[in-house]
Amino acid sequence: MFIRILLGGIVASLFAMVITLSIVNTGKTKDLDTRLVKASKQIKEQEETLQKLEEALHAMADKGKGGHAAAAHWGYEGEMGPDKWGKQYPTCAEGKSQSPLNIVGPFDKSTTTLKADYKPGVLKVVNNGHTIQVNVPPGSTLKVGNESYDLVQFHFHRPSEEQIDGKPMAMVTHMVHKSADGKLAVLAVLMRESAVQNRTLWSIWKNMPAKEGPEVEVASVSINPATLLPESMAHYAYDGSLTTPPCTEGVKFFILKSPIGIQREMIDSFPFKMNARPVQPLNGRKIQAS
Repeated sequence: MFIRILLGGIVASLFAMVITLSIVNTGKTKDLDTRLVKASKQIKEQEETLQKLEEALHAMADKGKGGHAAAAHWGYEGEMGPDKWGKQYPTCAEGKSQSPLNIVGPFDKSTTTLKADYKPGVLKVVNNGHTIQVNVPPGSTLKVGNESYDLVQFHFHRPSEEQIDGKPMAMVTHMVHKSADGKLAVLAVLMRESAVQNRTLWSIWKNMPAKEGPEVEVASVSINPATLLPESMAHYAYDGSLTTPPCTEGVKFFILKSPIGIQREMIDSFPFKMNARPVQPLNGRKIQAS
């Protein structure tokens, strides 16, 4: 609304200038024509600029933290499903290093070491229209070899986007990390149905919004992402992409071999019945295994 008011004010001012010029220059037709053309061009340029600004502001308002957009321009089925993403986000269709993958051998040997140093913090959770996402305060890191990545957020997919020998698991947690120079690394924690209760998952589930909306901060609840990791950091690794639009490539993917448990009640109560992108072609990439 602010942009529309601003646009209206600018257009009104420019037309006022044109009217003034017409009164002052009634005897100077050629000069008036030139000024009218110039004023019209200025009006058009202002309209285009403000339209772009308005679109950018809407995009910023719709965008969820950590790279997941909350706009309804894509989904997981129908006319907005994954097979249509490429129309609006070309990399989703044209990229050669897309995620997720079906993890199947033979594997190259991975010599990369992973070391998570996650810290507890106040629960900040959001339903961004595509998943349940937990935004993480600064201080939690993942060491990939000698390189350090900050944990920015983690979110959930049902079923797991990754498949192992052609089979998905009940769900997966994607922990999204970012290095100081902007590189991304995703640590995928597979989740299989289990009767064992994970207290951190329950804390998230009890407080997650059922419908899309702004971030909810639960000041009375503190969680530590480390409690969502299995004991072993043995993993599969490959170079991939974001699994949601715009499907940006150059993302390091690490899928932990050992899953954690999640109870059937939690799987059934997850707000999204299906929010997993289908597995993508390998396109000659090598999957490594530690």
